[in-house]
Amino acid sequence: MTLAVYVLAVPEFAPVVRTAEAAGMDVRAVGDYLELATTEREVVLRREVTGMPTAVWHAALTGGLAGRIVSFTSRTLHLATEDEA
Repeated sequence: MTLAVYVLAVPEFAPVVRTAEAAGMDVRAVGDYLELATTEREVVLRREVTGMPTAVWHAALTGGLAGRIVSFTSRTLHLATEDEA
């Protein structure tokens, strides 16, 4: 199962894209969005690494995701794959 986050392909989200790539996530264009995907079961992205303002950071998930949010704070975004039944 793939874990993926979709962010709007605009310069404001470029730092989170670079951070996701550094965390081993693959990036591909999907319409007006960028899909940040990994086959890992969990991923943690840290806002301080991105240098993004808190308000922009909290808008990073507006494009949706495939997986579940473990936690989303002003410091970290921790995502995991959906648990299999």
